[in-house]
Amino acid sequence: MNITRFEYMLALERIGTMTGVAKAYFISPSAVSQCLKNEEAQLGHTLFKSENHRMVPTEAGRIYLKGARRILKIQKDTMDKLNVIPQKHHSVRIAAAPMLYEKAASVIIPELNTRLPGTDFQLLRADSRVSVAYLLNDLADFALICSPPLNHTLLTEDVLGEDQLLLVVPRAYLRGQLTREPTIEDCNPLPFILLKSGTYTRGIENEILAKHHISLNRIYEVDDHIMARNFLEEGRGATFLPSSMIPDHAERHFFILPLKPPKTFNFILAYPNYTKPDKGKRDVPEVIRKVFSI
Repeated sequence: MNITRFEYMLALERIGTMTGVAKAYFISPSAVSQCLKNEEAQLGHTLFKSENHRMVPTEAGRIYLKGARRILKIQKDTMDKLNVIPQKHHSVRIAAAPMLYEKAASVIIPELNTRLPGTDFQLLRADSRVSVAYLLNDLADFALICSPPLNHTLLTEDVLGEDQLLLVVPRAYLRGQLTREPTIEDCNPLPFILLKSGTYTRGIENEILAKHHISLNRIYEVDDHIMARNFLEEGRGATFLPSSMIPDHAERHFFILPLKPPKTFNFILAYPNYTKPDKGKRDVPEVIRKVFSI
């Protein structure tokens, strides 16, 4: 049974706005609106009405939501008793942000294969926001993301570490122009390498550049920090990089400028908290936490 529509409608009752539900489930507001229209058309009743800038259930809506809660509880209780989840897939799927993908592929997956030999693991490369959407839509079982704490009611979050963004500038661009360490303002005429719009980091990048009145005369948009570092090493412009991705002895060729205040973020292992994990998944968080603690 597809229970997603019940989850959306219960979230609409709890949150009160379609935009809020869309944000919580990483879908579009139009998708929430269409789901509501479909349910109302199928039942022949109006389920929600607008009242004081909130969507509140009608009398028919309250009856519908009561039934939705019962269906979700029955499904959960049944799965708990059987100690299974719906068998739509056979491998444990782990989504990883690009900057964590290499570690996941070279260290985490081999360790999981050693510790849990009877389980098959599938590694997916995806931006942190996309990875969270995968979790909430049952397209991944775990996600390794780079983000501030999500504080999402449907997810457990294990913080594995912390990093911060730094501005990295090729020395060649400012050679002969300054007799001191540059500031961010000195980088105004430079080309910038930025992550694509919609990524978590791009929002921070835009905020920093606006704060320091940087007019972007030329920019390169890239998919992730791996590509940004490659463009940086090719000398295409300045970019923001996590400190853990800056190579040793980078100061020989680049100015490395700290941000004030620091822009920190976490390495997070996220996974759903609304289902009981089966045997193949139960020990995964412990193994991943141990890898990051070494």
